[in-house]
Amino acid sequence: MGEGSTVRKPWPRRAATAVGLWLATLVLLLGAASAAQAHNLPYALVDLRIAPGGKLDIALRCHLTPLIQGLPQGAPDDAAVARLTAMSDAEIAARSDEVAGRIRGMLSLRADGRLVDVAVRMPTPAQIRAEALTPRLSPTPSEPIAITAQAPAGTAVVDIALPPSLGPAVLSTRYPDGTTTTAPIPDGQRSPDLRLAGPDPVLDQVDAVLRFVRLGFGHILPGGLDHILFVVALAMGAPRLGPLVKLATTFTLAHSLTLSLAALGMVSAPAAIVEPAITLSIAVAAALSFRASSTDVGWVRLGVVFGFGLLHGLGFAGALAETGLPRGAELTALAAFNVGIELAQIAVIALVLAALRLAAPLARDPLLISRPVTACVAVAGLLWTAQRLVLEFAPATLG
Repeated sequence: MGEGSTVRKPWPRRAATAVGLWLATLVLLLGAASAAQAHNLPYALVDLRIAPGGKLDIALRCHLTPLIQGLPQGAPDDAAVARLTAMSDAEIAARSDEVAGRIRGMLSLRADGRLVDVAVRMPTPAQIRAEALTPRLSPTPSEPIAITAQAPAGTAVVDIALPPSLGPAVLSTRYPDGTTTTAPIPDGQRSPDLRLAGPDPVLDQVDAVLRFVRLGFGHILPGGLDHILFVVALAMGAPRLGPLVKLATTFTLAHSLTLSLAALGMVSAPAAIVEPAITLSIAVAAALSFRASSTDVGWVRLGVVFGFGLLHGLGFAGALAETGLPRGAELTALAAFNVGIELAQIAVIALVLAALRLAAPLARDPLLISRPVTACVAVAGLLWTAQRLVLEFAPATLG
């Protein structure tokens, strides 16, 4: 990679190139880390219950603080929380009525292709305030928006599309016999047809595989910056395929173990501990990669990676818990979610290796590229850890 070149950059130019890459990477990573809010709820959660006779009860969970203020969805910042808590009950109620009207006008619920009228009930002002003050590491808002409708007699299928302003959504449908199915809904798009008589076992198994592969992939790319940085740290410390396969396989085995156990309810851990530990693992993995050579993959390093993989699996399980496993297809959905995660990790590794190859001509010594980037990842992990600890444990100070 560049060894046969007849023109070599003088040392000052190579050093300047490395320093430039270092600074650019630091700015990008710190900016991303400061903007990220742990496992901020990146989509609306929709719980649709189909009762006998075609009665439809929908619990819609999203971030209420930005919704009330007409802001984009996402965990609210301190200024948005302060503005909401400064409002009177009457003002919050008035704005809630406006939101309910927008939802009634923009939510599209169809029965056999025909629109159905819906009734919307917003949480009380006190509940909206409580949701605003929920710690930002909490993945689920406290109170849902209640939506009810009645499908006409003889309806075979219903489908739903949320207002585009709510962004992507995850729809969990509960049928009268207790069966549950889960489906992601991209921004403003319609859900799959939901049969009021209940799901079809074969078609829904296939659908579960496709949906949960997409969900697992999306949890990493683009939604999992913490997991992306951990994989980047591993790849920087073992930029050759053989050592990297050992590290990636160890990480995969570990997170698959805890993800499966947690998803099946056999182990659990509080997000207040798991989330900061995950970002701390980024810093430690980057530190190990900083001092390791491309062939330095001993048992100690593999053990550290395995331990951190267990932590990341608990993080994946938290995201999966927000969605829920479809009843009757739990193992299929869990395996598909794991496959989606692995495909995303392979994509990250491929991108890192490609970037290293493209950057190789910029410096004769590969360490001039990998070490600055690895150091920046470590700094970002430490700052991100501090941010998560402060957000979770520091008392709220609202002016």
